[in-house]
Amino acid sequence: MMNFKTFFIGVLAWIWVAGTSMYGQELNFKVTVDKIPAVSLVKADPQFLPTLAKNIEEFLNTTQWGEDRFKDHEKIKGNLLLIITEETPDRVYKAELSIQTERPVYYSTYVTPILNIKDNFIVFPFNEMSVLQKTSSTFYDNLSSILSFYAYMVIGIDYDSFKVNSGDVFYKKAYDVVQGLPTGFQGDEGWKLDHSSKKNRYWMVENALSPNFRQFRQAFYEYHRQGLDKMYSEPDKSRAVILSALTSIGQGNLDYPNGYLTQIFSDAKKDEIIEIFKVADKGQKEKVKTIMTGIDISRNRDYDVLN
Repeated sequence: MMNFKTFFIGVLAWIWVAGTSMYGQELNFKVTVDKIPAVSLVKADPQFLPTLAKNIEEFLNTTQWGEDRFKDHEKIKGNLLLIITEETPDRVYKAELSIQTERPVYYSTYVTPILNIKDNFIVFPFNEMSVLQKTSSTFYDNLSSILSFYAYMVIGIDYDSFKVNSGDVFYKKAYDVVQGLPTGFQGDEGWKLDHSSKKNRYWMVENALSPNFRQFRQAFYEYHRQGLDKMYSEPDKSRAVILSALTSIGQGNLDYPNGYLTQIFSDAKKDEIIEIFKVADKGQKEKVKTIMTGIDISRNRDYDVLN
């Protein structure tokens, strides 16, 4: 049975290199694992880094995360970079994780960035016998939970760009991962409810499921499906739709300041938004600059090109 994403991306298939006709899992990630120079990895096997990278890549790409079936050209493309920052004597590792994902744009060779996130709170044990396992409410180990959580969030956010609120089923699975953590992990910086900045895994899924972010999610859909996907045929109208979506996101940020989902959006979309509105009229440029400097305060000078 064809799902909504299969329909939309199927229309785009003519611009993609054809894959096999077999159905498979949802993700197509390239995974890299490295370390900072100061870490010597004295306890690890010499093949630790490539082995871990292979294990993570196979886990993400061969696991069926939901009910829908994707052909190869429909899979969500992404990159995951894991940088080991510390090795303890008992082979527990601290690391930083970066994830970038993209989505094709209708009738175009252009791909739009969807996620560009960094998680500095990765802690996990690993040895040659470690096996990563898909999880939702059952806890196996922290790395399995972290990777499962992000797989669900990646798919949910991608779905939201094709159909309003269609990511809910995956956000609920991600929330189950959080709820299934043992007591000892609920105080972990990456998972805890009372994180000072409200910018960690807990707050990512909390925002996604919160009524406070329904307006954001509606605008996120309109930005992609009603805006970007129609730029090829109606660029001026589509630019106006994108401006309307940004206005809605900006208003949501005023009502619920500094939400993590809003930051994630601006982290991924800054350069794209600037490019879209470089050719806009002065009034649109001024509106976009006002909105985005209110959302993306730390990089507000980047929007000076819209003067």
